[in-house]
Amino acid sequence: MMQDNSPQIGKDVIESLTLGMYEDSRFIFREYIQNSADQIDKARRSGLLSSNEEEIHILINSDEHSIIIEDNATGIERDKFIPILRNIAHSTKTRGEDKGFRGIGRLGGLGYCSKLRFESSYYGEDCKCVMTWDADLLKRIINDRSTKEEAVDVLRRVTETREYQENADAHYFRVILEGVTSKELLDADNVREYLSMVAPVDIDSRFLYRSKIHQFMRDNELSLDTYNIYINQDQIYKPYTNYIYEDLNGGKKKVDDIIGVEFLLKKDKNGDIIYWGWYSLSQLNGQMKPKNIARGIRLRKENIQIGDEEICKKFFTKTEDQRFSFYFFGEIHAISKGLIPNSRRDYFSESPECEEFERLIKQDFLDLKELCYNVQRYRSNAKTISKAEELHTKIQQKEKSGGYTSKKEKENLERQYEEYRQKSEQAKRALAAMSQKHLLPDTPLGNILSHMPSVSTTTASNVPEQPNAPTTRPIYRTDSPLYSKFNRAEKKIIRDIYASITSAIPDEKQCEALISKIEADITR
Repeated sequence: MMQDNSPQIGKDVIESLTLGMYEDSRFIFREYIQNSADQIDKARRSGLLSSNEEEIHILINSDEHSIIIEDNATGIERDKFIPILRNIAHSTKTRGEDKGFRGIGRLGGLGYCSKLRFESSYYGEDCKCVMTWDADLLKRIINDRSTKEEAVDVLRRVTETREYQENADAHYFRVILEGVTSKELLDADNVREYLSMVAPVDIDSRFLYRSKIHQFMRDNELSLDTYNIYINQDQIYKPYTNYIYEDLNGGKKKVDDIIGVEFLLKKDKNGDIIYWGWYSLSQLNGQMKPKNIARGIRLRKENIQIGDEEICKKFFTKTEDQRFSFYFFGEIHAISKGLIPNSRRDYFSESPECEEFERLIKQDFLDLKELCYNVQRYRSNAKTISKAEELHTKIQQKEKSGGYTSKKEKENLERQYEEYRQKSEQAKRALAAMSQKHLLPDTPLGNILSHMPSVSTTTASNVPEQPNAPTTRPIYRTDSPLYSKFNRAEKKIIRDIYASITSAIPDEKQCEALISKIEADITR
């Protein structure tokens, strides 16, 4: 007789699918919001909720170590309550349509509390169903290596279900975590910051370009799921700002303005949209610092974030270009039904649609890279032109006021000026070519450069090859009337001292400060 080799599923699978699924504990909020959003969608379709009546409330009580997540959607029918909530990876949702579909996210809270409770009332039924999961007992069973138990038997041991009387008009689903052990989950400000970027909410109305984004959506017949989500009664929005900040003694300092937004949209061969998105425009002075919560272009599906702020770095084909990811903030919305988030929701599952998505998005990110490089080239060329003009002005001033400390200083300054004068000619030709090729006002580059200090792009030099007619000798600083009380030999000694100072101190400002102090002392 053959031995019974029926498949068995051990208790450790529960840990893999619940307690050990994610690295960031805050994911549980995303999973519960995702489930609430799906039920709200059903409530809208059935007419139970009208537009903007939906509410998802998160109540965090750090003193009592408790968290409640509640929605006013359909709830779960009495006869489906146990089959839906006690089974694992047995979802009734539709892959590619519903936001959640694997049936594992709702149990994520088991790893961070002592008791996990689900409460639900379905509209038209006069009862409230309650299921309590004993998270502490579950952990003890899993950690007890002396016993082997089937996963199904463990689920029966750690769950308890009861029913209570309820108003037949009530409709809600509530998740309660008792004895929360994670300080991160009990930090309301931290959770608010996380969900403002992850959750399916609208853009803050204070963002100047929100209406432009909404108009783009209307023009292209795009829709975006948004929900009224509250944390301790405060509604959250995507925190896009009109400025870029950096840290300043615990506060923040404005370092750049957001001057506009640009859009992306790609379709497949059938004309169906694969993805669309938008990104911010600024003067692209460098990477946005972590002070800017929304920094980075984010990837979203059903308006819920995929991965984190670094997810889109991979779309820059060269590692050295990945720094440009934080030069922008914005969103890429995956529309294609074939773009399905993986179980960790940190990217998409492999599919032909995902391959096509990556091929197209990498082309868009090549354009972003070129935009950054072009702005850098413009800024570098403009700096060269400015430096040449600065040196020319400095020579003029020294010739006029007699500011040279030595003949060597004059020669060095004129040599430096000639070097920058030639570079300036090259820079102006480069800017003229860039202007002719790129600087249309309705292009991203044209928009950015129109907000930067203007630079003449004429190839004709604004400064002469020789700043002044040659003189028989330099006009020294000691030729000033200030030094009239000194004879020629004394002036020569003073010039030698100034020359030594100039040679020994490379910092021009420090050098000038010291010479000015000596000059003030000896010419009084």
